Amino acid sequence: MARALLMQPSMAAFGLWGSRAFAYLQRTTTLRRSYHLSSSRSLLLLRAAVAEASPIVNRRRNFCIRATNEYDSSASVESSLIQSMENKIKEHLNAESVIVKDAYGDGRHVSIDVISSSFEGKSAVNRQRMVYKAIWEELQNTVHAVDQMTTRTPAEASSS
Repeated sequence: MARALLMQPSMAAFGLWGSRAFAYLQRTTTLRRSYHLSSSRSLLLLRAAVAEASPIVNRRRNFCIRATNEYDSSASVESSLIQSMENKIKEHLNAESVIVKDAYGDGRHVSIDVISSSFEGKSAVNRQRMVYKAIWEELQNTVHAVDQMTTRTPAEASSS
């Protein structure tokens, strides 16, 4: 594999810079001596490509970190989305208590806790189906996944 990388400097686009493989190739003098002249030229071209690409990669990485750190999840659409989901579940299931939490702060993953008398006599799967039916529109558009769902009757909630 090392020989293929030396012979094809365009392989630097696959992320060789900063890797242990590239550092190993730089330190290994016997590897450079064992190949003919064109492989030495390829190694020089590979080093040049890495030197040009590294600052771009580092700048892009810093930009992404700044973009995620400056994100304020408290004053965004997620709060209205969560409120809308809570209202729909309460309305469809006549729920006594509904808690919808944003699991990761991105509005795409939620955890749901519902206490409703309409769950009486229903299996756990059918209870979850009832909740999914109430928030079907959000699951199609904004919410990617329900990470955790707890469905209980008032009697189950008071006993625990």
